[in-house]
Amino acid sequence: MSLSAARVEVMRLRPTLLPDFTTTRRQPTRPVEARDGNFDAKFDSETLFYDCFIGIRGRIVLVGPPFLNLKDALQAATIVANPSGHACSFELRELDRHGQLHVDAPEGTRSLVITSALGDVTIDVQPSEVDIFAGRRVMFTQSRNNDLRWIQDWVRFSRDIHGADAVLIYDNGSTRYTPQDLADAIGTLDGIAAVRVVDWPFKFGPQGIDARRYWDSDFGQHGVWEHARRRLLEAAASVQGSDVDELVLTTNGRSLFDIAETSATGVLRYEGRWVIGLEGREPPPARPGRRHIDYTVVRKERLETRFGVVKVDADRCPPKWTLVPHRIKDRQQWKIHSIGGHLGSRLVTREVSYRHFREISDSWKYERMGREAFDPARHEDDAEMQALVQRVNWDR
Repeated sequence: MSLSAARVEVMRLRPTLLPDFTTTRRQPTRPVEARDGNFDAKFDSETLFYDCFIGIRGRIVLVGPPFLNLKDALQAATIVANPSGHACSFELRELDRHGQLHVDAPEGTRSLVITSALGDVTIDVQPSEVDIFAGRRVMFTQSRNNDLRWIQDWVRFSRDIHGADAVLIYDNGSTRYTPQDLADAIGTLDGIAAVRVVDWPFKFGPQGIDARRYWDSDFGQHGVWEHARRRLLEAAASVQGSDVDELVLTTNGRSLFDIAETSATGVLRYEGRWVIGLEGREPPPARPGRRHIDYTVVRKERLETRFGVVKVDADRCPPKWTLVPHRIKDRQQWKIHSIGGHLGSRLVTREVSYRHFREISDSWKYERMGREAFDPARHEDDAEMQALVQRVNWDR
């Protein structure tokens, strides 16, 4: 482990589960006819809260899946702080696919006793961890079974190109290695001053039917984003939210974090382009040992006119973001592709983009290993990415 990464730890949470104190379960809102055969197995009916901790604003924060049919019971609940015995006021918040309680409790509170129609439950209060990433430029993601070298390369690129110096990864039940293995792999890298791997065993949740319909039950990733924000990242200098198969570029060579930190809104939102595998030019599909640097071809932009004026790439990947946490208001939700309630984050910049590597994947969501023959009308060598790749030390 490098000396600079001495603060490398695995965080294990203490969730509050409904089966531990009640027979009531969370009920889905999706119509039965719109559920597939695996819906019930994927749906999180049992987690009440992922975690309970002291927030940066002094209140105790409990984060979990959306409350749905549990809301009325929680809204009418009483909350008592231990060891003081103080009766606490609280605020229930409903967000997109996510729920929170913000509790006013006296300093020194070690646990909360929640009494409601669901039953009685005692929940231990965990410390804030915002000091770990205070002032850092943080790479942040959720991952499951991504190859450890892919994760290392993802970190190396942002470290050497953008100046990232901290990493936060939520490991969502990987079976190929342990959270400690993941933390150790990142800990071997130079230049990374703080690492947290959060053991996140919760269900990802059923996804939508298509790009637009029934995105109502994938609670897990929305929980990751708000948990990371409120327990770990609110004091960070800036945060890059992306996946392991994505590398971020800027058109002028500036650091992504620098652009975000000096931006007018505190949020950069940018779209991506697919990096693909071609017949005869890249490693065979699903070849063990393949890496980001093995792929050099992108799909050309396919520009279409929208609203009679704006030209957009019809093949673009959905926007991702980099932001400055203290410039996001308390009630604006960190989401996967945007910041809820933040008008400025609806804008998409052309100063930043990302490359989405199709074959840096185990095709967990859908099959991504389909090959194409090179077509100069559809494909081009990514000279911009190749120039940046030369600046990365891929061995340390």
